[in-house]
Amino acid sequence: MVSAKSMLPFFTAAGAFVLFSINVEFEEPVRIFGDYGKIQTLSISPDSKLLAFSSDYRDQKGDIILYNLETKEKKTLTKTDYLESQPVFSKDGKEIYYFINEAGIGSIKKVSVEDGSVSQVTDRRYWCEFPAISPDGRFLVYYSKRENKYNLYEMDLETKKETRLTNEQYFDFGPVYSADGKYIYFYSNRTGSSFSLFKIEKNTQKITPIFGPGGFTFQPTTDMKGQFIFAVSNVSGNNDIYLIFLDNNKTKQVTTSAGNDLFPVIDKKNNRLFFISQREGDYAIYSRSFHIKP
Repeated sequence: MVSAKSMLPFFTAAGAFVLFSINVEFEEPVRIFGDYGKIQTLSISPDSKLLAFSSDYRDQKGDIILYNLETKEKKTLTKTDYLESQPVFSKDGKEIYYFINEAGIGSIKKVSVEDGSVSQVTDRRYWCEFPAISPDGRFLVYYSKRENKYNLYEMDLETKKETRLTNEQYFDFGPVYSADGKYIYFYSNRTGSSFSLFKIEKNTQKITPIFGPGGFTFQPTTDMKGQFIFAVSNVSGNNDIYLIFLDNNKTKQVTTSAGNDLFPVIDKKNNRLFFISQREGDYAIYSRSFHIKP
């Protein structure tokens, strides 16, 4: 069991500033599913029963696959001649938003989990990628390439109105909402040639850096109870997953395998971290339970 400790601040009713510590303890990784071609990108359903990922098992490109964690059954949701990847569940778990590269046109579509019906979401005139759903299910955030800029955009799924969140000559990628919906975490090259983590406040669009482990840091997750996120970094010479505390500039390396560990997602109901790794040779999905202790 691996343990990470952080000191987090809070204020008492009298206004006194106090520090308290939390421990995040990790169980050993467990292999969940593998031997199904190149597995990329990962999402977990709101009820924590289904995993969605992309696999090239059928066509050497990529289909959206559903895997039932209870029954061990898998279901191929999309079957086209194009790459489909980056699945993310809707708030009610009935639909999956995903990226599709149709002959050089990258956009976001959604597919019904029940019947596989597909509909277009973003304007196919613009390259759009890496969708994420807001906690209330109302908004979709993604990055889009327009005017030779890679900026973050948000769509109101009810009105289809699109808002540009960033508008600078940087590469802003991989957005994901905070658990309370007030912030969007993403990675960018805003501070130099490499990539690191940032957050943007939705109401003010103020952007601030997030302390990380260094190196090329990417693929942030949503936060756990406002206390920490996970992300991937190559600072150790390999792609590993790191625990990043949000309030005190501390990090902890969570995975240390010879194979690359990528695409972390949090199962908040069961305190589990899911990720994809080649640590046993093939592409496979692993989980790692963790416990938060004061």
